[in-house]
Amino acid sequence: MIWEKIQKIVQDHGVFGESFRLYERAYEISDFASTFFLAKSQSGLYLVVWSKESDAPFEKPHFVHYDAEGTYAVYPFNLVNYRVLTKFFPYLRPTTFDARPSFGCGDRLGMVSAAQITALQKFPIFPVLAQQSPRELERTHRTFQDVLLGAAWGILESGYQGPFGADADHIKDEVFLREARDCGFTMYTLDLSEKVDFSCLTSDLENLRARFPQTTPREREIFKKYVGKRIRLGKGVTLEFSEEKLLPLLYAYLPALDQVERFWCFLKDSLSNFDLEISLDEGPVVTTLEAHFFVAQELHERGVDFQSLAPRFPGVFEKGVDYKGSVEEFTLALRSHVAVQRSIGGYRLSLHSGSDKLSIYPILAEETGGLFHVKTSGTSWLQALAAVAEENPELFRKIYTVAFDSFEENARAYSLSFTRDNLPPDLGHLSDDLLSTVFENEKIRQALHIAYGKVLDAFGRELRDFLFFHEEKHYQKVQKNVERHLVLLFPR
Repeated sequence: MIWEKIQKIVQDHGVFGESFRLYERAYEISDFASTFFLAKSQSGLYLVVWSKESDAPFEKPHFVHYDAEGTYAVYPFNLVNYRVLTKFFPYLRPTTFDARPSFGCGDRLGMVSAAQITALQKFPIFPVLAQQSPRELERTHRTFQDVLLGAAWGILESGYQGPFGADADHIKDEVFLREARDCGFTMYTLDLSEKVDFSCLTSDLENLRARFPQTTPREREIFKKYVGKRIRLGKGVTLEFSEEKLLPLLYAYLPALDQVERFWCFLKDSLSNFDLEISLDEGPVVTTLEAHFFVAQELHERGVDFQSLAPRFPGVFEKGVDYKGSVEEFTLALRSHVAVQRSIGGYRLSLHSGSDKLSIYPILAEETGGLFHVKTSGTSWLQALAAVAEENPELFRKIYTVAFDSFEENARAYSLSFTRDNLPPDLGHLSDDLLSTVFENEKIRQALHIAYGKVLDAFGRELRDFLFFHEEKHYQKVQKNVERHLVLLFPR
């Protein structure tokens, strides 16, 4: 009854001035004798509130209407009003990991968290819904605040009331760390790629020895602690800290560990609880077992408490396509990294660039015994484009042209095994009813995957409007795709 009346009021008064969707799920705030519903228009997200006896607790209404039955008001779903909601619905605040394995879903558009959580809650997994990196924020013109609000909205829209995480992904500097902290993020993924001196890992021993007289007393102490040690772990794994293996680790990783410690102290000063992830996967070399052990052990000895670590595994982890490489080699490497992880304890192994790496999902689940985190992002973006290809061929062709024209610029930030010459310059050879088959082409998938920033710059408004009017199809595609990933981690 209230829903129907609110629907009529906002329609009669032209509150949104355009098409809108008023969701029927009602939320009660008994302290204010209020009921609110979610409303979505082409230009924003809103709380539509009916209050019987008193004003609602939200701020800056766009519209207010009074009658004998109470007050009807429309409020923006912004950070201020989100924080008001968390007082009455604490589950809207992100939390730290629980004992379950965890799975991260990026949402570059901020429109599809409801579909992601609908899929995720079917499996015994801790969902990380708000997940974005500074690179993605820059290219999508969003902020950590936008990312958190998008996830919270998805939770309200879906009706989910369980825990979820918020991951400030691939953080390299304190500016973004502070911004994410101030918004209320609970997970911080520290990308060490700019602090690790990877050249040391391939330098010859004589050059490394020549640097030793300039080492600090602390570096010498650490060197002395490890040099010559052989550490036997489970699964037949033995670590060898010869001088030849130790010196590269000392020079390459210590500056990065210093930064981790600084960032951890920064967070610890203001947060009582948070998850920290150490990202080693963004470098040009595969993470050795000795490097994994050295980083994890040294951080533990410094008192830095981290919850997950992402090594760089052998093989190729390109965006939007399956794992490339020897599955047997990956399995052996993962098994050995699990032995290192278990010897130190207290954290899970993280698989980055996990979108569509379906062939290795069962291996990850089995070898880690469920103590893992998987990070996906652009796979949901591709589902949005797939919906466009099916329903709006003209827009999809324009999107592909942007992806093709900007490929070289987009590819600078990603590791790809092909060039623009391997892509068709246009899709004129395909009829409209065959456009969706382009997603079977790995190179086209990747070109579309990495073009999100340029596509949004060119057609962001048009794309968002399309997805607003085709929400059901968009959600169905994303939900099915997330489930396609998870069923391989949790076979039934």
